[in-house]
Amino acid sequence: MRFGAALDLRYEVPIDEFVDLVTGLGLDHVELRQGYLDVHPEAPTPRELRELAADRDLSYTFHAPFRGSNLANLNEPLREAAVDGVKRSLDTALAAGAGAVVVHGGSVPRRYPDRIRSIARRQAVRSLRECAVHADEIGMHLCVENQRRKESQERNTETPARLASFLDDVGVDSPYLGVTLDVGHAKVTGVDVAEYVETFGDRIRVVHLHDNDGQRDSHDVLPEFRQVAERIGAPFNVLEMKSIADIERCVAG
Repeated sequence: MRFGAALDLRYEVPIDEFVDLVTGLGLDHVELRQGYLDVHPEAPTPRELRELAADRDLSYTFHAPFRGSNLANLNEPLREAAVDGVKRSLDTALAAGAGAVVVHGGSVPRRYPDRIRSIARRQAVRSLRECAVHADEIGMHLCVENQRRKESQERNTETPARLASFLDDVGVDSPYLGVTLDVGHAKVTGVDVAEYVETFGDRIRVVHLHDNDGQRDSHDVLPEFRQVAERIGAPFNVLEMKSIADIERCVAG
């Protein structure tokens, strides 16, 4: 099992400095946000990332675009662009030697009529199917994340049952299509982590670790993150914190 932290877009540090911080805390994994790589003026190339990982005995996961990107987009050119963004992240992750790419499953406003919400779900299924086929072809794990329930948005992955149904409809039978379990999203949605473990088992390849009060997705510190991760048993376990200081607090216990 690898333990590490996500390099959030809010962290004003270069990747090599973040790696130094993470490894200095005794961690050995970094999740790279595509949004960070897209905007950082000195973002390393995949080859440089691979060399950095080899030098520090480090592993990576990637997070595909999600701000402004929606696999359930009702507009076909925008849906295609969202798919292309995920495929590019898969290719970059492969070149960097990463272990998986995390992806969101798409959403649609709940206020829309049933007919529109059904169309949006079909769009999301098509999109993820295209991404999953590409992941299988290149041999890179694509892991669909459970998102928290929101009053304003209907999400395809907010409960174990919805996520399982979504993956069934995608219908790609591949060892490279898996699950990211976000324990904070599960908690704020009112779902016990054990339900995800029971439903998906070793399909869970990535775990996002943070805490909340059960009301807001506040990404609070989770000092017992190792114990939580041990209950799940996934290869890659990622602290998702709002600040570097919170990562340090988690590790300090």
